[in-house]
Amino acid sequence: MRNLNKLYENCRLCPKICGVDRLNGQPGICRMPAGAVAASAVLHKGEEPPLIGKHGSGAIFFSGCTLGCPFCQNAQISIDDLGSGLSDSELAGIFLKLQERGAANINLVTASQFTPSVIAAADEARGLGLQIPIMWNSSGYETPQTIKLLSNTIDIWLPDIKTLDSNSAGRLFDAPDYPITTRAAILKMADQLEVRGGTLIKNDLMKRGMIVRHLVMPGEIDSSREVFEWFAENLKDRAMLSVMVQYTPVNAAGEKLAGHDYIMPDSDYKRIMQWLEEFEIEEGFLQAPEAASKEWIPDFNRPNPFPEKYSSPIWHWRQGLL
Repeated sequence: MRNLNKLYENCRLCPKICGVDRLNGQPGICRMPAGAVAASAVLHKGEEPPLIGKHGSGAIFFSGCTLGCPFCQNAQISIDDLGSGLSDSELAGIFLKLQERGAANINLVTASQFTPSVIAAADEARGLGLQIPIMWNSSGYETPQTIKLLSNTIDIWLPDIKTLDSNSAGRLFDAPDYPITTRAAILKMADQLEVRGGTLIKNDLMKRGMIVRHLVMPGEIDSSREVFEWFAENLKDRAMLSVMVQYTPVNAAGEKLAGHDYIMPDSDYKRIMQWLEEFEIEEGFLQAPEAASKEWIPDFNRPNPFPEKYSSPIWHWRQGLL
């Protein structure tokens, strides 16, 4: 079993390269200690169809974030740091419980800041019988070194690509390096997927592969065209594209960007469909406009953060295994 805890010293797990000693309690940009912190684990039915199966994706929602978008729908955990600490063995136990309850995969939601702990937990769980795929669900804002560390752990890559405009990235989430950093990270993921044998889908379930997500941001529609063009040139034959239109303001920062009751204009939705056709992007998913709904906004103070029809709780940061 690999011991990677030394990576929490002089931490360089994310592109912010804080260099802090998290083993001795120094906080970096993610504000997290050395060792996993999470808020919830659920069987989640809100992911793309090849990822959910009969019972749902085994989503574990980690606390903190290396990017920290001020309008995040998961702000309770990504900004307010709701959650509790988990040992590597406890995290491995959650993996196994999710598998026992029928999860299609282990869905690691925003886990970059805990990479050493995730790898250790995955190694332990696989030694104890974990067989379902492990999925990396992230902002896409990663270092190539961290992606390489995950090469033998991750089966499915589910990165975001929010924008390829550095001015927008600087203005929206204070990361003007996001476009160049995320492009490099996603291409590294795709390369590692090819080394593992490329996409594998059995009985309509993804066992190995990549889905790149793009959330269309209010007022940033032209940036979406740039994302589609880049995807078509670099990833069209190696990954699926999932275009999301569910932007929902959850706080003052979100409302400042889009207004309180934002719904994507029909004209923008038509442009998105035209661009997907223009770049011949056929493999993937496009959300319907009505997907933007406040019922998707989780409340991690509840044992089940989502409406019952969307998820079944397995573990909660206050109550433990359920």
